[in-house]
Amino acid sequence: MWNGTEEFIEGWNEFVKTAFIEEPYSSKVMFSVSLLVVFIISLVGNVLTCVVIYYDKTMHTATNYYLFDLAVSDLLVTFPILIIVYQVLIPEIPIVEYKTGVMTCKFILCIQFTFVSLLWNHGILVMTALSIERYIAICYPMMLQQTPVWRRIGKIILAIWLIAIAETLPLLWTLDVVDTGKNLKCFSVPTRTARIIMATLAVATFILPLSIMIFVCTMIAFKVNDNQKHYMKDTFVYNNAFKRKNVNKLIAALTVSFVVCWLPTFTLRMLLFFTDIPKVVHFHGWFTTGHKVAMFNSWFTTVLNPLLFSLISIKFRKALKILWDKKIKKRYFQTKKSMTAENQEKKSTSCYLVVQT
Repeated sequence: MWNGTEEFIEGWNEFVKTAFIEEPYSSKVMFSVSLLVVFIISLVGNVLTCVVIYYDKTMHTATNYYLFDLAVSDLLVTFPILIIVYQVLIPEIPIVEYKTGVMTCKFILCIQFTFVSLLWNHGILVMTALSIERYIAICYPMMLQQTPVWRRIGKIILAIWLIAIAETLPLLWTLDVVDTGKNLKCFSVPTRTARIIMATLAVATFILPLSIMIFVCTMIAFKVNDNQKHYMKDTFVYNNAFKRKNVNKLIAALTVSFVVCWLPTFTLRMLLFFTDIPKVVHFHGWFTTGHKVAMFNSWFTTVLNPLLFSLISIKFRKALKILWDKKIKKRYFQTKKSMTAENQEKKSTSCYLVVQT
């Protein structure tokens, strides 16, 4: 797969060797604990989001269908955190050793790297589609009334998954096996082909979605401001406008979280892939830190999405409270009551046997 000269190969190998330097164990522990906190919060938050939207029929709206799909995606991408933590804390015992070359390396990364990238790309596309949906709902509402909500959203979500797969597969052509001297590492290599792929994906997975989200937020803000005085004249219309405003706040918040979470990854990729190799070698001093910041922020989006949803959506909080009171809490007390009754019955039976004896 190498398209460069020997000097290029040696330069990149030197960077990889120096980048993966040994760091203090305390630093590894702090990073691992941070990821585990993200894992727990993401697991709880996204499960609650899915359960609330599934059980509460009043939550079955176009926006919430997107958020349900996003929560499922975030939930799936949360589990590879455990693999990352294992690799950070116990690097001397690798889960898989890449001893048989490039094909084995790429096959194994299909399970880990490609799976995670697929879900990340899917999440980005869902946020983009949700922004477009809100833009059409506010600026061209009649367009969305022509087809049933679930049929329309179902087709869009299917298309999102197919596009996410199409965006992810080319990443396999950027991977190669690099010998660090101690072991073999699967690593993206900035060959000419890889740079073209990365440039295309940078536009498709960051620049284009961000541009769409900013455009949508701007247009929605203008539309809301133009119609605000009309909303004040009618209470019903005003209440609908208030609900829309909360949804629009959610879109704006998701846009900000998108920038915060994905800008480090985008910046790191661009620096590594579009800087000359001799200059890249000098980056090894901060690569470990930059790589960890980018990795943490990428997973932190799985925490922010359900958190923003619960903070902004009053309807979600009410639905969660109803679910807690009617389903979880009620079932807990019923189980506790039945267990108490069984224990009392056992005690009375044992007392009866003792008396008879």
